[in-house]
Parts: sequence; C-alpha cells; structure tokens
Amino acid sequence: MVAVGFGSNIFSIETFRHVQLRQTTVGIHLLVYSCCSLFGLLMLECRLFQLLDYLTYIPFFIICNVVSGLASIFTRICLWINGLIALQRSLHSFEHNHLLNKIRSRTAAPKQLFTIIICIFLMHIHELACRVTLPDPVAEGKFVCQIKYSPELLTLNTIFTFLHLFVPFSLNVLANCLIMTSISQRRATLHGRTYWSQWLREFRRHGHLFLAPTLAMVIVRC
Repeated sequence: MVAVGFGSNIFSIETFRHVQLRQTTVGIHLLVYSCCSLFGLLMLECRLFQLLDYLTYIPFFIICNVVSGLASIFTRICLWINGLIALQRSLHSFEHNHLLNKIRSRTAAPKQLFTIIICIFLMHIHELACRVTLPDPVAEGKFVCQIKYSPELLTLNTIFTFLHLFVPFSLNVLANCLIMTSISQRRATLHGRTYWSQWLREFRRHGHLFLAPTLAMVIVRC
C-alpha cells in the first residue's frame, strides 16, 4: 500500500510538472496535492521509527515534536486541496462569466493554495506547541509522545478538527451538486422537462458521488 502510494504520487508529479497540463487551476492544484501527499506519506512512515527499542531521546523528540506534527499538517492540507480540486472541476462545467473566470484563473490558483497552506499551519500551532516527549513509565529507557492540552486549547482543537472534516466534505458535496445542476439545466432545456424533475433524475443516477465523501467523514470520525 505504501509503495503504491509513493509510486502514484511520483507519477502524478512527473505528469503534472509539464507546462501543458498546468494551463488550468486543476492541473496546478493536482501538482501541489501530489507533492503534499508524497511528503505527508513520507512523514507518516518516518513516525514508525519511534517504535524502535534503541531510539534515544533526541531522535524520538524530533519524531514526536516535528515529524508527527508535519504528518498531521500535510495530511489535512491534502484533505482541503482535494475538496478544492473537486470544486474547481465542477466550476468548469458552467459557462464562462467574470466571477467564474476569476476563480478559475491560473493567477488565482497560487493564492488559493497559499491561503489553504498558511491557514492549516496556523490551525496546528497549538498542537506543535503542546507536543511533549516523556519517559515511558512502564519501560525504562523508552519514551512516549503525548499532546497535553489545556481545557481551552482542547476546545479549540475540537473546533479545528471539526473544520478539517466538515470543510473538505462540504466542498465535495457542493461540487457534486454543481455538476448535477449543470447537467440538469442542459438536459431540462433539451428534453422540455422542469429543472427540478431533471435534477431528481440526475440525483438518482449520480447519487453514488455523495457516497465517498460521506463515508470518508464517517470513518474519520469513528
């Protein structure tokens, strides 16, 4: 699974680094997503080193306070960018207008990505500050990694955790609704049906698109 993940991200980076495929915002987002996913996967794998029995304090401290924090940050960056990619794809199904052109422009893509990355880092400052490496009370010479929150920071962390799940989930659901809206408008005009009757037809046909984000949110919450 890990090898497949590394290979998939490497091939994606190799594909989307070509200028022709980065002419749209989706191509730029997919390139950044692949880079963040590859780095996040690498950090998750590096966390496994803390299971080694002979690990001394300094390496364990780095894994606990730096590597684990980066793994959490980049995993959530990928969640948000995934939602953004879904939304951008759905917007391409609509006719051009001034607002959509601004959102879908290549100049807007770096700003959108920069905003997401900065926001995610800021939302993890409290986690990075509260990570501690402590001696293992059971096994002598070993260490444990813990996150110690005050009641106020625990409440803040709960809110941030909810946002990390809810915002990407909402973006994916909104993207699916926009795609069905675009299809329904065209087919309702073509077949002489009312918009809402056509929308319900499309929902019955493409309702499975809502399954993946819903299951992802439920599984993560569990």
